Amino acid sequence: MQSAPGFEVGPSPDLSIVIFRYVPRLGDANAFNEKLVHEIQNDGRIFISSTNIGGKVILRLAILNHNTHQDTVDLAIELLKEKAAAIESGES
Repeated sequence: MQSAPGFEVGPSPDLSIVIFRYVPRLGDANAFNEKLVHEIQNDGRIFISSTNIGGKVILRLAILNHNTHQDTVDLAIELLKEKAAAIESGES
C-alpha cells in the first residue's frame, strides 16, 4: 500500500491491524473513504472496517487468521486500488 498512489498508510501495524485512507484528488476524503469501505464490503471478497480518528475516516484491515496467505493480502490491495480508481473516475 505504501506505493499505491492516493493511499496514506498509518503507523506500523499494532498486532495485525493496518490503518490507511485514500486521499482523492478532488472532493471530501471522508465521504470518499466511507464509500470505499461500503464498496469493498458489498463486493464481499474481503472485509475491511472503518473508524474516525481526529475527524478523519480511517479504514482498517485486520489479518487475524494465521492461515491467511499472501495472495489474500494481495487481493485486498488490488481490490482497494480498483474500487478507489472506480470511485474517483465516477464509475461507482
